Amino acid sequence: MTNEYGEELGIRSYAEVALSHLQKTLDKNADLLKKIANQLVSNVEAGQSLFIFGGGHSALLPLEVYHRAGGPSFLIPLVLDSLLPHSGPPLVRLMEKQIDLARIMLNRAEPREGEMIWIASQSGINPLSVEFALEAKARRLQTIAFTSVEHSQQVESRHASKKKLFEVCDQVVDLGGFTGDAAVPVTESIRIGPLSTLTSIFLAHSVLTTALGLLERKGVRCTYTSVNTPEGESRNSALEKKAGMRDPLLKGIR
Repeated sequence: MTNEYGEELGIRSYAEVALSHLQKTLDKNADLLKKIANQLVSNVEAGQSLFIFGGGHSALLPLEVYHRAGGPSFLIPLVLDSLLPHSGPPLVRLMEKQIDLARIMLNRAEPREGEMIWIASQSGINPLSVEFALEAKARRLQTIAFTSVEHSQQVESRHASKKKLFEVCDQVVDLGGFTGDAAVPVTESIRIGPLSTLTSIFLAHSVLTTALGLLERKGVRCTYTSVNTPEGESRNSALEKKAGMRDPLLKGIR
């Protein structure tokens, strides 16, 4: 199979596009990512948590970085089963229009004034993601969008305000890429190989590894260890007890 330029599409086609894109996107966002990491260090030292929301495939970002080996104990994911891809596209599309969910999910998580929330959405136009940003700002949270400005500028907002995620949040981590997300051209009208999940996770880990490295060197224990190692369970136990005071998914662990 060849693309519109007569080039063969093979096992390296996606990698050639994706690896170049990741480097370019990292370079573009590097200064902002460092700023976010440093702010996150200050927040965690002050006893604050980090919240991450995403719906549909954007929900893979909070799921990827939550409670895993080498990841942070101060992270609280804002996810619902009905917003995850396995619930089925028709239900997810419906749920992403339910703006009241932003208030309900934030009420459950109980973020505190000044804490940071990352809101992931490739297009940044669905009502729920925009409402999350508006509701978070009303609660005086630090709002950071993980979104494609390129994509968002080419489509209309579905929120009643007509605002898009990148227009509402305090800071914007630009995922770049293409309108429609897919990156590898097959024909004039068809592209394959989406970039948004790969890019958001890559940039998120870039921030978190920077912050965790600084925190651990300062003596702030906040990094989970794999439970599949000899000391993993015991090390994580102390972190979970502390995290369980804030994280609804760990409530009850003492």
